[in-house]
Amino acid sequence: MKRLSGIVVLCALAGVWECVSRAGLVSKLYFPPVSTIAAVFWELTVSGTLPAQAGETFARAVAGLLAALVLAGPLGLAMGTSRRLSALLTPAVELVRPVPPPAVIPAAMLLLGIGTGMKLSVIVFACFFPILVGAVDGARHVEPGFRLTAAAYGLRRWQLLFGVILPAAGPSLAAGFRTAVPMALIVAVLSEMVGASSGIGHYILRMQRTFAIPEMYAGVAWLGILGLGCNLAVERGLSRLLGWHEGWKNGMGR
Repeated sequence: MKRLSGIVVLCALAGVWECVSRAGLVSKLYFPPVSTIAAVFWELTVSGTLPAQAGETFARAVAGLLAALVLAGPLGLAMGTSRRLSALLTPAVELVRPVPPPAVIPAAMLLLGIGTGMKLSVIVFACFFPILVGAVDGARHVEPGFRLTAAAYGLRRWQLLFGVILPAAGPSLAAGFRTAVPMALIVAVLSEMVGASSGIGHYILRMQRTFAIPEMYAGVAWLGILGLGCNLAVERGLSRLLGWHEGWKNGMGR
């Protein structure tokens, strides 16, 4: 029912836009009717233009996101379990973490040019810290009872890490990953707008500069659909992946 209500509101807003544009209350050049945008959207989707552009952006975002997970996940777990390592790295992390990802783009362009490496590096930077913080918090706040149970069974360090700490830190790590997902897509689009010859970000900016306004809005709509699809996929995937956690937690607590 909530999703249906959301769809009704979205349709109502589209209807208002259509009526306002048709009535001439706003410039049709900048706010073309929704029906015009929808027709262009369908044409560009069927022709494969928008799916191809969005696919390139999606591939870059996923590659950067996974690279950040591979780098930040293990490091965060290590920092969360080692006070010495945490004390060593926390000042550097807290110094760099507040830097907005777009502020890194000029330096990345200077060092790496405007190729794929620049885009991936910026995406990794944007996704790294949410995942790192989630991993650190998850590993640091493992319930003492879990550690005592592991010690009673004589588990080795690697068994403790993979059998107790990683499962216990799973929800926190997943929360950091979920936070990083939209950031990966946002930064991928930003990097394409600054320096790229393909991708949905480049397409939207090129349409704006050539005053192909319906095509620009169609690209924005495709980007919104892509973001929504990514969010739903990650939400359902993490829900299934962590479905065992509550039972595991209850079992460890006995």
